[in-house]
Amino acid sequence: MANRRNLKKAVRSISEDLMVECLAVKQDKPGIAQADIENIAKSILLMENEYIKRLSHVDKKQTAKFFQLFRDDISTTTNEIVDAIFHLA
Repeated sequence: MANRRNLKKAVRSISEDLMVECLAVKQDKPGIAQADIENIAKSILLMENEYIKRLSHVDKKQTAKFFQLFRDDISTTTNEIVDAIFHLA
């Protein structure tokens, strides 16, 4: 199990990658509405904040269950955001 500092860095890295992808789509397709890009960017920032907060408050008694649920949740959320980005194009 990785330590929380490394997991927080990984969450930030995922968020950065999603933002870059969102901006790349905007540059590639200038006809996309600015509001759509802003909504996706907000959801990325909210995701980052939520998961970093969750990592700050880990229940010591149920760490294995917590990290399993954490991995599943971040995977699902990331896939939803990637789908939203690619549906813009």
